[in-house]
Amino acid sequence: MGNVTVIGSGHWGIALASVVAYNKHNVLVYARREAEAKLINTTNQSSYFNDIKLDDKIKATTNLDEALSFSDTIVISIPVAQIYDFLSPVVKKYPNKTYLFTSKGLYNGRTMSSLFYEINPNLNLAVLSGPSFAIEVVEKKYTAVVIASDKEAVAKNMQIIFNNQYFRVYTQKDIVGVEICGAIKNVFAIICGMIDGNKMGSNTKNAVITRGISEIQRVIKFMGGMENTIFGLAGIGDIMLTCNSLESRNYSYGFNYKAGSNLSYNQNGTIEGLNTIKEISTLAKNNQIDMPITLALYNILFDNSTIEIEAPKLMKRDMKGE
Repeated sequence: MGNVTVIGSGHWGIALASVVAYNKHNVLVYARREAEAKLINTTNQSSYFNDIKLDDKIKATTNLDEALSFSDTIVISIPVAQIYDFLSPVVKKYPNKTYLFTSKGLYNGRTMSSLFYEINPNLNLAVLSGPSFAIEVVEKKYTAVVIASDKEAVAKNMQIIFNNQYFRVYTQKDIVGVEICGAIKNVFAIICGMIDGNKMGSNTKNAVITRGISEIQRVIKFMGGMENTIFGLAGIGDIMLTCNSLESRNYSYGFNYKAGSNLSYNQNGTIEGLNTIKEISTLAKNNQIDMPITLALYNILFDNSTIEIEAPKLMKRDMKGE
């Protein structure tokens, strides 16, 4: 039918490439490693998904210009910490393409949309978020996500490209709210992993999730998004998924965390919540946004505190209405 470029050959990039190829589009994946590109091209396999055959419409290249010239639809699936430096020259060189951001996090306290609209206010830009483990997408298990853009035509076009019988896509306009939800849910996934890893109980975890929703809403409001976005797929949907499963890298990190342990706990993928907790804690402190649970996690990870110290402090805060 058409061509789609995917920047990033990791879990999520390959998962989304599989969705688009299933929909009869030709897909060219940009991979940094020559060995990964060769594996995809010669065996229809990815090193991230053992024993799963990829659609033969998926090809790979290590040539960035080749990847960008292949399509007018550019799917970005690389870690948030790398996106701005990597993509800034790209959007200047290719201002008329459509960019779909699929990684979750903040960069210097900013959302991806705000950063790239600053470079080009007329950029065709959208974000994809929602409860979606990459392996289950590759296995074609029923999944629902949301694509948000402040340009309705862009969101609708992305919906057409991605939606199919196992991957249901909704659209909405609150790009900022969707980005904030996607970023901060990783912070609470780490916290919930710690709670479960320390056998603190279901009461504790569900209290943290519920009060965490309030913290996320405050950030959405401050950043100019719609608070009700938290109640959709990008918010509660993704929170329910990532705060309850070892399949989530962020939850798994928290589950295995021990005081004084190396923060680079070895996992197959980026722990986006580690970067986000720094970004969001700075944002909260600088702007007097009430985020006690988020700041408690920051104290544990970066200020020599422990969950045994921080949990009682949260419970002893002044009484207040809900």
